[in-house]
Amino acid sequence: MLKRLGPAHLLIGAGFLVMAGLVMVYSASAVRAELKHDSSLYFAGRQLLGALAGVGLAVGIAFTPREWIQRSGFSAWILAVGMLAATAFGPLGESVNGAQRWLRVGPIVIQPLEIAKLAMILVLAQWFARYPTRVADVRVALLFPAALVLIPVALLLRQPDFGGALMLAIFTGVMIFTAGARLSHLLAVAAVVLPLLAFLAGREGYRMERLRAFADPLADPTGSGYQLIQSLLAFGAGGVFGVGLGGSEQKLFFLPEAHTDFILSVVAEETGLAGVVVVLASFLVVGLASLAIAGRARDLHGMLLATGASLLLWLQGLLNAGVAMGLLPTKGTTLPLFSYGRSSLIASLVAVGLVLNVARSERGGWK
Repeated sequence: MLKRLGPAHLLIGAGFLVMAGLVMVYSASAVRAELKHDSSLYFAGRQLLGALAGVGLAVGIAFTPREWIQRSGFSAWILAVGMLAATAFGPLGESVNGAQRWLRVGPIVIQPLEIAKLAMILVLAQWFARYPTRVADVRVALLFPAALVLIPVALLLRQPDFGGALMLAIFTGVMIFTAGARLSHLLAVAAVVLPLLAFLAGREGYRMERLRAFADPLADPTGSGYQLIQSLLAFGAGGVFGVGLGGSEQKLFFLPEAHTDFILSVVAEETGLAGVVVVLASFLVVGLASLAIAGRARDLHGMLLATGASLLLWLQGLLNAGVAMGLLPTKGTTLPLFSYGRSSLIASLVAVGLVLNVARSERGGWK
């Protein structure tokens, strides 16, 4: 079955998620937008502009010569590090809820984490393609990639964005493993990194509160457990087929970030289990089609490029869904291609463009 999946399935899945996402962003944000911005279309309109920009970039990248993409990795990494540094230390960094994660340049607001994800995919694919026969060498497989990821991770922790730093580290680990690094080397790194992550997680009180809320949200229903409780109430209210599009009550200022981090909860309430299954099935199609294209890539660079782009799409989607359903601790992350967030939407569509580029250059081209 996996072999039969290709660019058409990727486009159908991604296209559905973007279009359905626009509808749900409007449904989840209309009341908030009307009260705060005097227009019910405020968030949906901005999301539409992000979608148009992302589609344009995806099409351009799909037809870009692979050699250009292969040479762009280190330049993209330098750009991402510069943006993260400007966010963490410069005057252009914008703080929201105690975290300085956004970069404002005039009317444009960018989340550099999304650029960093793409940059790590590009630079690691370029690096391993340069040394395809030396991936068993610890210096090639681990030391240099570790140096590449540690700098943006340190800048993300400075913001602070522990979840983003962890996600970037996971991306890197999976791509190193996919490139063919020895499992023993990766296990040795994990033995060092996991205790460090546990230390960092326990260092800040709010992170421990999130873990306690995940274990028992009812212990603090108006505090740390509030988001999860409201999300689960939305899932419960939706039943099998939902209360109807636009009929969610939880989005009316009960559910925080209804149009971003917890948009899947609004989907559950308005379209029920059926709607959630359709959304998750679409992510499954996108992920499997991307991995199928990666498996047919003609070279290591293409395989890593498509694998990394696939991770950006389905892994983040899995994390967002897990948080909304109470299967994972609360972490502020968008649902790729679907929830509100122009930086995330554009980066996700660029990832689709990268996979299509790999498919175009595989044997037989697009099928």
